[in-house]
Amino acid sequence: MEGAKGAGMEPTEHLGDYTTLIVRIRQDDAGRLSGVVERARTGEKVRFHGLETLSRLVASLLSTGADGS
Repeated sequence: MEGAKGAGMEPTEHLGDYTTLIVRIRQDDAGRLSGVVERARTGEKVRFHGLETLSRLVASLLSTGADGS
């Protein structure tokens, strides 16, 4: 089956570098979420309260890039 490997696969565009984030989440008795997101490369830690805040925080950390700038 010559050419079968990768058949039908189109080259993917480079989507950027990976950023590793460590997310620690806790849920209290009332169901509220809070925790810390840590950028693995730099050790930068940011606290959050609520799912919406977590979403915005992750987006913010991704937009600043892997170098934290």
